[in-house]
Amino acid sequence: MALMSYPNVNAIHYKGFGGFTTQEECEEKRVITENGIADMEINRGATVYIETYCIEMHAFPTQFDAPRRSPVNPAEFDV
Repeated sequence: MALMSYPNVNAIHYKGFGGFTTQEECEEKRVITENGIADMEINRGATVYIETYCIEMHAFPTQFDAPRRSPVNPAEFDV
């Protein structure tokens, strides 16, 4: 998750990023993401304070390792 604070703005902006299967992968991507956001804001001429975090979440089982299934053919259903 990236948190951004701008001068003279009374809200913190946030952006969530997901899809990492390990803490190490998230930490690597976190630095890349933070640098990318900083570069974009610098190019816009904006002053911003950015902090990024890796937050573990167990909302759904990962589907990255699951075998791929063929798309469902609607003709196979008896309607």
